[in-house]
Amino acid sequence: MSNKIILFCFIAIASLLFACGSENVEKDVKATFVGTIQEINGDSAIIDAAEEDGKMLGQISINLAVNPNETFQIGDRVRVGYDGMIMESAPAQIKTLSVEKVE
Repeated sequence: MSNKIILFCFIAIASLLFACGSENVEKDVKATFVGTIQEINGDSAIIDAAEEDGKMLGQISINLAVNPNETFQIGDRVRVGYDGMIMESAPAQIKTLSVEKVE
């Protein structure tokens, strides 16, 4: 009987630790915009951005490392997917989920 209690407690604690340690990595793109790359610094870039409906967003810092298969250059037009949140800073920042060149 005591072995069953110990086993139950062990499983319960292990389950709690596993659940607390799991990251909720959500890669769902909730918003997109198109912009032109103005500066590139390593894996990040500053772009002049406008939403799909044409509303200007201004300069936004994005992470180019989310698309390691593409080589980006200053002047490229890109479509950026992000989680919908824009951090108020200069330049504004987002959590980049996708980035691809557009023609």
